[in-house]
Amino acid sequence: MGRGTIAVWLWIGACASTAPRPALPEVQTWAMQLTGIDDPRRMERLEESDYQLLVIDQVDSVRGLEGFKTAELVKRLRERRLVLAYLNVGQAEEYRTHWSTQWRAPTKEKRGDPPFLLTVDPDGWKGDYPVAYWDKNWIELLHRRIDRIVGLGFDGVYCDWVLGYEDPTVVQAARAAGVDPRAAMASLLRDLRIRAHARNPGFLLVMQNGAGLLLSNPELAAWVDGVSQEAVSFYGKAGAKWDDPASTDRPIPATGDWSTETLMQRLRAASGMGLPIFVIDYAAKPENIALARRRAGSIGAIPFISRAPLDRLPND
Repeated sequence: MGRGTIAVWLWIGACASTAPRPALPEVQTWAMQLTGIDDPRRMERLEESDYQLLVIDQVDSVRGLEGFKTAELVKRLRERRLVLAYLNVGQAEEYRTHWSTQWRAPTKEKRGDPPFLLTVDPDGWKGDYPVAYWDKNWIELLHRRIDRIVGLGFDGVYCDWVLGYEDPTVVQAARAAGVDPRAAMASLLRDLRIRAHARNPGFLLVMQNGAGLLLSNPELAAWVDGVSQEAVSFYGKAGAKWDDPASTDRPIPATGDWSTETLMQRLRAASGMGLPIFVIDYAAKPENIALARRRAGSIGAIPFISRAPLDRLPND
């Protein structure tokens, strides 16, 4: 590479670094990567990307990666984009640093210990366990997580497994405890946002797969900043590797509570509440990518197309 070429790339990089950071409603492109971020090349790809919004994991919360300099990465990424931290509010993850060696994982038949560990992930994600998210000990754990995320400089949080309020085992446990699972989830999200705003008034909260909760609890619209929906058109199998055909292009059922049409109806209604809408689909075939983008565009949603592992950016 000659000096002239180097100068051009330096000029491009300087121009990119001065691009204004958008507000969430202004975002037109977004991406998510949850693993592999500690790989130098994939980290570089994140920094070089032109996405206006990135959702990444809080890497130093993963056992074995406690020394990862998450704050430094977030600072670099935030120079010209919004950066949200992934946070699973409805499941405990066995690979996190907060998972104690004294804890006992639940099974399909029996709760774990602590007792807020209810069952195994219904979709087959290994090491993920739905929780009684109204349990005070789980809430305290999430408080510590949100405090850490704010302290690391993230613009906000991307809350996953909001749909825990529909899981049969969770619903059964909630009823046994005299808890309304929908109201409890709405209360948890509101509580997390209030706690974060005490330290950073501009902190954002986007919830994944929670449009149905928003429609049944419309007051929640005052406490969330955006709604994301996973697998509106296509999904990938849990645990499948990036190059495994099972990780992508699996059509969503045409009928039922989680059909494409039902999801799109919910998202249209959420959009009518004035919230930005994001969609993530898992597709690799060009015709499926085009279809997923068209469907997202038809409801005013911002699409992101990847593969289920989410361990790299597309075309990496």
